[in-house]
Amino acid sequence: MQSPEDIAVVPGGDYLLLSELGGIGERPGRILLFGVNDESWRPLYPGTGAAATAPALPQGDASCTQPPGSALSPHGSHLVQLADGSWRYLVVNHGGREAVEIFTLSTAADAEPALRWQGCVFPADNTLINDVVGLRNGDVIYTRMYHPDDLLGDLRGLLGLDSGDVWRWSKDTGVKLLPGTTGSLTNGLEISADERFIFINQYMDGKVQKYDLAAQEVVGSTPVPHADNSAWAPGGELWLASQDFDVASYMACTKDPAVTCGMAFEIIALDPETMQSRVIFRHQGPPMGAATVATPHRDKVYIGSFLGDRLLVVPT
Repeated sequence: MQSPEDIAVVPGGDYLLLSELGGIGERPGRILLFGVNDESWRPLYPGTGAAATAPALPQGDASCTQPPGSALSPHGSHLVQLADGSWRYLVVNHGGREAVEIFTLSTAADAEPALRWQGCVFPADNTLINDVVGLRNGDVIYTRMYHPDDLLGDLRGLLGLDSGDVWRWSKDTGVKLLPGTTGSLTNGLEISADERFIFINQYMDGKVQKYDLAAQEVVGSTPVPHADNSAWAPGGELWLASQDFDVASYMACTKDPAVTCGMAFEIIALDPETMQSRVIFRHQGPPMGAATVATPHRDKVYIGSFLGDRLLVVPT
C-alpha cells in the first residue's frame, strides 16, 4: 500500500476505495479496493477490476478520450450517486495529465465492486488540483491548490500568500471560478447532502469555510489548523484531519515518501450548522502520523496519510 491519501465508502459498507498518492505526479499510484471485514486489499485501477477501454461517449470533456492507465497518480477523491441512480467515482490525477478522472462504480450483489473509466475533466490553465466533489446532476467542483506555472509555485502558499481557489465544471459551460474562494494552499473539499453548501479547507490560512453555492459567497468560517481532507460522519458532523504542520518537519518527512511520517495530527469534528468544532482524537509518532483523512465507518475510523505504506484503523 502506498500513501492512501483519501477514502470513500462503497455502498453496502463492505469495501473502501483508497486513492494512493504518488506525490504530485512524481510517481504512479493506484485506486485500491479495501475489504472492511478482513482488511485485505488489492488494486482496482489499474488492474483486473477496471475496464481499460474508452467509452463511446465520454462523460467529461469531449477532448478527454483516453483513460490514464498506468500513468495514474491519484490525489483527492469523491463518490457520488447521480440522479439516474448510478455511482460516479471522481479522482484527482497528476499522472500524464492534470485532470479529474471520472469512473462508474458497479456494485452488483454477486460480485466485488468494479470501476469503468468514463472520461475526465480538465481544469483551468495553470492549475494543480487537490480535491474534488461531484453533484447529482453531473457537475464537478474542485480545489486549485496553487498555480504550478507561476514563479513561486507552491512556495507562495507555504509563505501564507493566496495561491488557490475553487472551480465548478459543467458539461454545458465548462469550468468557472467560484467567486470569493481564494485562499492559501486551498485543500480539501466536501459538499452537504442537499448540495447547497461546500466546505473548503484553506490549509495555510488555518480555517474551514462554508460556501453557499446558490449565493456564491462564504457564509461561515471557523479556525482549524492545517485542515487536509474531510469526511462526513454518520451523525452529520464533518470530520477534518488537522495536521501539526511546519515547513521543516514537512521537508524532513518527504525525503522518503515510502517511510511513515510521525507528524502530529488531530481529528476535529465540525458542526456544519453552527460551525463549532471539537477535537475527538490526537496522535503523534508510530504507527502513523501526518493524517490526511479520517473516515468513520461501522465501529472503526479509517485514517489515511500522504506518506508511508499503511492505513491507520482506530476502534471507536
